[in-house]
Amino acid sequence: MSQLNIIATITIKPEYHEAFRPIFKRLVIGSRAEHGCVRYELNQSIENPNIYIVVETWQSQQAIDLHNTTPHFVEFANFAKKHVDGLSICIAKQVDV
Repeated sequence: MSQLNIIATITIKPEYHEAFRPIFKRLVIGSRAEHGCVRYELNQSIENPNIYIVVETWQSQQAIDLHNTTPHFVEFANFAKKHVDGLSICIAKQVDV
């Protein structure tokens, strides 16, 4: 199977902006260190600083499944449940043209 990409758009509640900073930091550092992680980027919207876009590339679905059980991801997911205004996740594969 080919690599998989995840594009996650997270709109955080403005009052939790500072609280997310250390959680995002642990998420990015931990994810980049995982076996199977090819790329893990955290981006912030220029137009709306409460919107973050995470762009990830993983070697396989198995790597994604393992990622979803790691302490840094679980911490992020649990915190996000009550502190975001929106979350959109797209899993995609590259198309050869």
